[in-house]
Amino acid sequence: MRAILIKGQSVYDATRVFVDELADALTRRGIAPVIIDATTEADFGGALARASAARDVAFVYSICIAGEWRDGVGRTIGQICGAPHILQHVDYPLTHLPRLEQAPPDTVILTIDPSHVDSLTSVCGPSRFAHVGFCPHAAVGEAAPPEPDADAFAAARDIPILFTGTWYRPATPSWHSLDGGVRKLVDNAWQIAVGQEFIPALTALDQAMRAAGLDPKDPQFAGFRTLASAIHEQVRAHRRELLLKTAARIRLPIHVYGRGWEAAQAEFPNLILGGEANLHEAVALMRRARVVLNVNANFGAGSHERPLTAMLAGAVAASDHSRFWAEAFDDGREIALYRWKSLETGLHRIAGLADDPTRAYPIARAGQAKALAGHTWDHRVDTLLAAAQAGRAKVARAA
Repeated sequence: MRAILIKGQSVYDATRVFVDELADALTRRGIAPVIIDATTEADFGGALARASAARDVAFVYSICIAGEWRDGVGRTIGQICGAPHILQHVDYPLTHLPRLEQAPPDTVILTIDPSHVDSLTSVCGPSRFAHVGFCPHAAVGEAAPPEPDADAFAAARDIPILFTGTWYRPATPSWHSLDGGVRKLVDNAWQIAVGQEFIPALTALDQAMRAAGLDPKDPQFAGFRTLASAIHEQVRAHRRELLLKTAARIRLPIHVYGRGWEAAQAEFPNLILGGEANLHEAVALMRRARVVLNVNANFGAGSHERPLTAMLAGAVAASDHSRFWAEAFDDGREIALYRWKSLETGLHRIAGLADDPTRAYPIARAGQAKALAGHTWDHRVDTLLAAAQAGRAKVARAA
C-alpha cells in the first residue's frame, strides 16, 4: 500500500515540512509514501500516473493545492490515481472558495478547525464533497530531551518568550468598497464577531442578516454569505495586532523571528527582532525558549502547529483559547491559555511563567508528554485513513 503526497510552495517551508513528516509517519506505519513536488515536476500528470500505476494507493494528500487540477483530457487527481484525494486546508477554506468550487465531488476536505467544516458544508452544501472533516495540526520535529529540573530548564533556554511568524496588520475592510446598505450589514457582522471571545465568521454574518430581516438560507444570498471570509481575515488581523499593542503597553519583551518585522520595530520597541526563520530554524529556536507565544486568532475552535511543535521542543505553549486546546490539554498544567476579553491579564500570566522556571518547567514537561501521546503525525495518519475510507464509501454508495 502506498500514499501519494503532493508538495507545493510554502512560506517558511511549513507545508513542505508537514509533508515530509507525514511521509516518515506513513513509513513507520508500513505505508510507502511517494512524494511529488509540484514546484519542480515538469510532468505532474505523468508523475501521478507513474506513482499510482500499481493501483494500490490508499490516498493522495495535498495541503491547500491541486484540488481543482485536471489533466489534458479532464481527469482529476482521484481519477488518475484511483484513490481519494484528501485536500487539507490549514487556513479558512472559504478564502479559497473559487478554487474549491472547481474541485470534483469525490474530493475529501479536511480542515484544522471544526467550525470550518460547518462553514464549508453550509456554503457548498452537505453533499458537495465526498467527505468534509476535522484534522488538527500535528507537532513538528523531534522531541527535545527534557531538562532534569527547573534550574536546568532556565539555564538551557535563553529566550524567555518567542514568537515566530510574519508581520502584518489590518487593512481597510474589503467590504467597505460595497454600497452603503451592504457595508453596514457586514460592519454589523464584524462587530458581532470581534465582540465575542469567538464566533465563526459565517455565524456572525448570518446573525447580522437575521437581525436585518434576511434569511441566510435563501439561495439568493449564497454569494453574499461568502463575505464571511473577509470578516474572518479582518478579525484575525485585528486580534493579532491587538495582542502586539497590548504586549507593547505592558512592555512585555518578545523575541520575534519572521518576515517584515523591521517595519514594526519603532511602534513596538518591546520586540527583539531576530530575522527570518524557516520552520526547521523555528523548531531550533523553540528548543531555546521557555515560552512560545501563539495567536490562533480566529481559529477559535481549532488548532495551529506552533503550540504543538513548541510542546515537542520542550517549551511552554501559550495560546489564545480555542475549543480544541481546552478539550485536548489541561490549561495551567499542559498549556497556558489566554482570553481576548482579558488579554492583559493573560499576557501578565505568560510573563510570569517566563520569569519563573519553577512554574514553567512542569507545564513544559506535561505538555510534551501530551503532545507525544496524541498529537504527532503518527497519530494523524489514522485520521487521514479514516477520511479516505469515508470518501470511498460515499463515492461507492453514489455509484
